[in-house]
Amino acid sequence: MIELRRATHALVDGVRYPEALTRLYGRDDVTEVEPLYRTTRWQDMAGQGPILIRLQNAALVDEMLADGSGDLMRATSWLVSHETTQTLANHLRQFVQITATGRGPRLLRFADPLVARHWLESYGERVPAEVLGPIDTWWMAHWAPLWAPAAKPAWQAFRAPLDIAPDRRSGTSPAHFGPAQLDALETVSRWQFKERLAMHFALTAPRIWQGLSPTRRGQWLDDRLADAVAWGATTERQAAIWVELSLYWGADFMTRADGPYAQWYSRYPEADKLSHQQCLYALDIWRASPEAARFENPVLMHEAGHV
Repeated sequence: MIELRRATHALVDGVRYPEALTRLYGRDDVTEVEPLYRTTRWQDMAGQGPILIRLQNAALVDEMLADGSGDLMRATSWLVSHETTQTLANHLRQFVQITATGRGPRLLRFADPLVARHWLESYGERVPAEVLGPIDTWWMAHWAPLWAPAAKPAWQAFRAPLDIAPDRRSGTSPAHFGPAQLDALETVSRWQFKERLAMHFALTAPRIWQGLSPTRRGQWLDDRLADAVAWGATTERQAAIWVELSLYWGADFMTRADGPYAQWYSRYPEADKLSHQQCLYALDIWRASPEAARFENPVLMHEAGHV
C-alpha cells in the first residue's frame, strides 16, 4: 500500500481506540493532535470523539498494516491534504452534528471508518467537492463483517473531483443529509446490530452458529430480522429474541403446528391477552423451562449437558 503511506493525516475514532489521546500524544511520529469535539458542546468527551492527527511519517500506517484487521484499522481512516491541520479540522467539524429535513440534529460518528465509508459511498460515483473540501484523498479499510467468511481487508479511496470546485452558492450545508445519506446510516446500524448478534451467537452457541455456512449467515440474519418485523418486533431487543429463538428452535418456531409457539400457547391461558411483543418476552422466559427443552437444537442440548 505505497499510496496509503503518503497519508498526511489520520482520523481516529476515540470510541474504537481506547485511551486515544494518551496514546496519540505519546507518539513521536504524530506532530499534531486535534480532537474535533474541542470547541464544541461535546468538548468534555473529546477523547471519545473524532481526533485528527498530523503524521510525521508512515510509522502509524505501517503499524496498522502489520496488525492486519485489528483495532487500529477499524478505528482509523487516512487522509491526504495539502492544507493545514487547522483548516482540515475546521472543515471536518461541520460534520460533527448533521441535519436532515423533518428530523432533529444528530451526532455523526464519521471517524468510525464503517460510518464514513457508507456515508461517502451514498453519494454515488462522485463525492461532492463541498463534502471533501480540503481533502485530496480519504482512505479507509473495507473489512468483512463478523458473520461473513474471513477475508483480507480491501482499501477504498474517495478522491476530490479535480474538475469541480466546491459549490458555495447552493445555500445547503454539506452536513445536511438527504435520503441516500440517511439510508446509509441505517445500513450501518443494521450492520452493527448483525455483528452484535453474530458475536453473541459465536460465544453462546458456537457449534450451532458455525453449523450455518459463513456464506449464508448474512442472508439468514436478514431473513430472521424480516420475520421479526413481520411478527411485530419494534425494538432491537425484541428482534434479537426472535433471531435467537430461530437459531435454537428453527426458523419456523412460530408457525410449526407442533412447534414451540403452539406448545407454549396451549399451556399459557393468558396468551390471548398478550401483545405480539409481550409474547416474545414470554417465549424467551419459557425457553428455560423443562417443557421447552425438547425443542432445543440437539447440538445446543449436547453442549448444555442435556443429552
